[in-house]
Parts: sequence; C-alpha cells; structure tokens
Amino acid sequence: MKHVLTLGLAAAMLAAATSAATAADKLPKEAKAVLDKATEFELVSLDPDERNEKEKDKGLYGWKVLGKTTVKDADTRKKVFEALDKALAESDGGAKCFNPRHAIRAEHDGKKVDLVICFECSWVYVYHDRDGKRQGVAVTTGTPQATFDRVLKDAGVPLPRQAKE
Repeated sequence: MKHVLTLGLAAAMLAAATSAATAADKLPKEAKAVLDKATEFELVSLDPDERNEKEKDKGLYGWKVLGKTTVKDADTRKKVFEALDKALAESDGGAKCFNPRHAIRAEHDGKKVDLVICFECSWVYVYHDRDGKRQGVAVTTGTPQATFDRVLKDAGVPLPRQAKE
C-alpha cells in the first residue's frame, strides 16, 4: 500500500509539473511588451550561491550581483532576445533547481520587468514593477547562455561560475 501511495504521489507531481511547464513556456504578455519596446536593457551576471532572502533590496531579489552592462546596441539586443525567444519556444520543461546566473532588467513607458534566469534548470522568474513579488514563470533551454555570456564578457563583466556537470 505504501508503494502504491508513493507511486501515485510521484505520478501526480509529474502531471502537475508537465502541465505547469506547458502553461509557462512563454513570457507573460506584459513582460514581453516591455522587452519588445525597450530601447535598452541591463544584462546582469548573478552569483547563484549567494542569496539572502532577508535582504532582497540588496543585489537582485536577494542574489548577489557580480556585474552588469547596459545593452543599447539594437543588433546586440536583437541577438539576446532572439536567442531567448527561440529557447522559450523550444523548451520542454524545467528541473527542480533554481540557481540563476543571469538576469535582464528592462523598462519602457514607466513599466519595468526583470527576468531572473537559471539556464541550468531552464526556469525564468518574471518580476513586474520591481515590487519583489514574482509575477510569473517561463521555461527556456540552456542555449541562450552562450549569447548572454558573450555580451557580458565583451563588456568586461565577470561571469558567474558554471554549473557542475
């Protein structure tokens, strides 16, 4: 009986995760609108090991910021967003970890959006208006990481440590 309950619980958790992944593979419309219209954005390098829940006003939602760069060049913005859009479309679900190493901060017409991204597990946490409350999630793949890292490296921003294989 104990094994049947365990298997039933595991099946229920898998079904919930699968439906959440398919419902969350796209960015919320409000976030996408800000990103599409912003003429610049910040690309942020985060330390996934240093988060302080009690000090969310420090760093980025509690994660230590290693560095950041403002991306104003239209071609670079396009490359970053195309890489992310493609990965969002190709995603097939996320894992359990959330060790974000990257973030995008954008603003347009007084509206703000932050994407805190863990390419290791494929989750993207979406924050609006920087009130500290997560407004949504999306699922990506790890493929945009190379593009993000190249932009950060070209700007002289320290890269986060890589995930252990």
